[in-house]
Amino acid sequence: GRTDRGYQVRSPCDNTVEVRNGEPIWSTQVVIDPGHGGPSNTGAWGSNGLVEKDLNLDLGFAIQRELEARGVSTVLTRTGDYGMLLSVRADLADALSAEALVSLHHNAPLYYPRNSPGTEVHVQSDAPSSTRLGGLLYEEISRALEARFDISWSGTRFTGVSRVLLPSGEDIYGILRRPATTSALVEYGYLANPVEARLFATPEYLELAALATADAVVAYLETDRPGTGFHEEPRVYDMNRATTRCLETPLE
Repeated sequence: GRTDRGYQVRSPCDNTVEVRNGEPIWSTQVVIDPGHGGPSNTGAWGSNGLVEKDLNLDLGFAIQRELEARGVSTVLTRTGDYGMLLSVRADLADALSAEALVSLHHNAPLYYPRNSPGTEVHVQSDAPSSTRLGGLLYEEISRALEARFDISWSGTRFTGVSRVLLPSGEDIYGILRRPATTSALVEYGYLANPVEARLFATPEYLELAALATADAVVAYLETDRPGTGFHEEPRVYDMNRATTRCLETPLE
């Protein structure tokens, strides 16, 4: 809220802080979530030194530019290398009344060789709108990568669109479980695969992945296309929930 000296806001680590400058954003059509961030949450590493948190952020900016150029208002959950709790990322999308949230990731560890991209999209188990968003993301991204780049891909039998659950029946991924906003999590490919890591470090990859993601988001917003690549049966994992460390970063 507004204060005498500026604004009282929630920090990325879910603390209340005061900032003096900045323009409030009250709503947006799409929230893009560059996964990971900060010194203790790097995500995967490529053999070429490429770090997932940085790759996700670069791709997030590229997607934002592409969507904004098409007239779609877009907000990033993070705009730098800092930690951010999943609860804050989810609440941001809900507070802005977003029509869609897309979380960006690049996979590890290394699995099986494939002739086509091992793109995986995870969706909310109780939201048909999330299933459709995920199907469009998988269709556009996997098709664009396969058509443009002739490399040795990696993947698993779970390539496609999946629901992944805890034994309780809840979605295992917090970025899907927490928001009321229609959400999907994309693993574009396998950063653990040296061939893909080299590809992901190129401007050509960022441009194509951003275009394909924007195509999918616009199709979700403006059409009733169903998408493709669906696994009917969900996967269930029994695992202990990891605690999340979040180191605050200055907001000004």
